[in-house]
Amino acid sequence: MWPDQITVEPTPGGAGRNLSDYWRIDRSTDRSRELSSALGGAAAQAELVRRRLRPAGGRTHTPVSSPVILDPRLVSGFAAPIPGVVVDCLVGLAIREVALRELSVASSRWREWPDLNERDRTQFARLHCMLEEVYVSERLGRLSKTLSSYLREMRRTVMPWRIPKGVAAVDLPLSRHTVTGLWLGYRLHGWDASMLGGSDLRQAVTGLDKRVDKYLKVRDALRRLCLAGDIWKWLESFPSLSEDSGGWFSGREDDWEGDVQAATRLRLWRNARGGGDSSGLTDLTTIELEAAVPVPPDMPVEPAESGSEVEVVTGELRELGIRASVTTIREARFDSKSYERARRETSREIESVRRIFARLDEVKSRWRYGLRNGKLDGRALTKAAAGKSSVFKRRDRHHGRSMALVFLIDVSASMRSHMPVVNRAACVVSEALRGLAPRVWYEVLTYTSGGLHPGAPVQLTRLAATGIPLSLADVWTDGGTPTGEAIAAAVLVLRRQRAERKLVLHFTDGHPKDTYVVRQALGLSQRSGIEVLTVSVGAPQETIYGEGKCEMAYSVAELPVVLARLLPRLYYQA
Repeated sequence: MWPDQITVEPTPGGAGRNLSDYWRIDRSTDRSRELSSALGGAAAQAELVRRRLRPAGGRTHTPVSSPVILDPRLVSGFAAPIPGVVVDCLVGLAIREVALRELSVASSRWREWPDLNERDRTQFARLHCMLEEVYVSERLGRLSKTLSSYLREMRRTVMPWRIPKGVAAVDLPLSRHTVTGLWLGYRLHGWDASMLGGSDLRQAVTGLDKRVDKYLKVRDALRRLCLAGDIWKWLESFPSLSEDSGGWFSGREDDWEGDVQAATRLRLWRNARGGGDSSGLTDLTTIELEAAVPVPPDMPVEPAESGSEVEVVTGELRELGIRASVTTIREARFDSKSYERARRETSREIESVRRIFARLDEVKSRWRYGLRNGKLDGRALTKAAAGKSSVFKRRDRHHGRSMALVFLIDVSASMRSHMPVVNRAACVVSEALRGLAPRVWYEVLTYTSGGLHPGAPVQLTRLAATGIPLSLADVWTDGGTPTGEAIAAAVLVLRRQRAERKLVLHFTDGHPKDTYVVRQALGLSQRSGIEVLTVSVGAPQETIYGEGKCEMAYSVAELPVVLARLLPRLYYQA
């Protein structure tokens, strides 16, 4: 059913039904099924929009892009069944993302971009993002009124707009910041611009809107980009006041005053702001008029605590073509109590894996009989009595290919409550593989970032390695998900090893922060002859990591069990 065929009727005596309630017939209390239904349904709606925006045989400015994949952490904190208002917002985010991919181009393609300084580039890119946000809203609205409703629901939750608290519209200063902020409220949030009366500010907002009308009539993205440049130059005639401090978007309870689902919207707003690709699906900061200053790529990291060794690998990664933020690897501190606890909790899994390894070795070995030395063969004792000396046997063990393995674990903020599971999984790997040295070399690395902002330093912690006991103290946690840099760092570690087979076994509970860097890292691993196998929680991610390269787990708690299943298979293939 195409969305325009849906009619939303309010429930008598209660809140109206959500748009998604009409297609979510598989609502369940099972969280894995809910993730598949809500995230998969939103992605499917986005794919329908993509097909409508890309007519057969039509030319576009962007190559065929990968499907939209929503980060499962967007629904973090919501019990199953997931509320309808959350699902509506997910659909809005998904269709917004696919429309921007299909209809927009990068701000840096403007012909005058090379002549701009860093400040002007930031301001122009922000204005271009606002204009494209309105263009996408108008374009999808012409396709379907229901798509407009999804976008309104998304903006109501993750882009709540309001005039700065305690300020009357007539008291607002005339500045570029104020003009664009009020214009956004008028275009995207239905604010009544007549409240400005006949002031200079109203004339400025009206002047901007007239120029945008021309912008919205242009289908060609590069021509719109040139028009964005003209609008930006026009806005330069207005002052930029130092006291402009934002206030159009805040994400506080009072932004949804009178909404019975205010707490739900606030939770989703926080989830959306806490992750996602830079300039991607849940990165809505580019619409902010006073965004945070990005962290320089060469910003020094905080000094390590005494006793912990830190290795900086940023330069090596950049030399290999990885767009890496500051990336460091440090050693965790050994704590005997934590080690013994993890070993005690995983003793059954460790023994199970070891027995499987032993059986595999038995299968790959054979006995040779009739030898003159070796182990006495009891079945040939009669030959010994007859004076024959060829009554011994010897087992020829199969020596398979050598293997180097890095077990890479996502310990971003969403994994905070699951660190005991991480410790147990690290213990299974380190203890089960310890007896296979020197043929099998391994390391256990965790990764996160020093913040959720773009350019935050990437922090990896070495928990265990061949010859190094499992260490579980002083582990970097609670940041973002810089998967690309982490995989590249693991590949860098493996490139130093001599082994016939090299493998990164990667575990993550969410979507990477920057899929572009992930693609760079996967390209590096392929060129280096290193395989990357990912275990993803909650949602398949084969479109990122490749067909057959991504296993799925339904919860973080399954990690030790998944490892017990995967490790013998990987060992056997080695």
